[in-house]
Amino acid sequence: MALIKEDVWSVVDGTEPIPDPTDTNKYNKYVLKKNKALAIVVLSVDPKLLYLLGEPEDPKEVWNKLADQFQKKTWSNKLQLRRRLYALRLKEGGSVQEHVKTMTEIFNELSVIGDQMNEEDRMVHLLASLPESYDMHWKQILKFQKWNLSQKRYCMRKGNLW
Repeated sequence: MALIKEDVWSVVDGTEPIPDPTDTNKYNKYVLKKNKALAIVVLSVDPKLLYLLGEPEDPKEVWNKLADQFQKKTWSNKLQLRRRLYALRLKEGGSVQEHVKTMTEIFNELSVIGDQMNEEDRMVHLLASLPESYDMHWKQILKFQKWNLSQKRYCMRKGNLW
């Protein structure tokens, strides 16, 4: 998000073309953006992991190294995340907010590796992960299903389903 906020993501993802070095003004602006992107990425890495980057010079290369190391789009990663999702259960008396947060993190990790779930599937997984003591709330859950997406997201963020 910091890369987007600072308007340098296009340098990292390679969508911003490198200007002709003879156009000094445009080229210098590009170099500033590139250096800013590199600084944001490198400073965001845990110091214990900086060895993975070598001598970083290009933010796109650094990003790709990190993605290759931590966001591998393999079947085993997908399987591991799916298993975590399917095994996730809210314990009786546990925090719904923490449960929703954990589940959202898994959904986000799945999205990063190209296995995005739609809102309906997310809701099904969430409701299925609740303990039996929540069964008495089916009327509210059915009402919840009729809510629009912004109402559902607000409720999920607050960790308060009803």
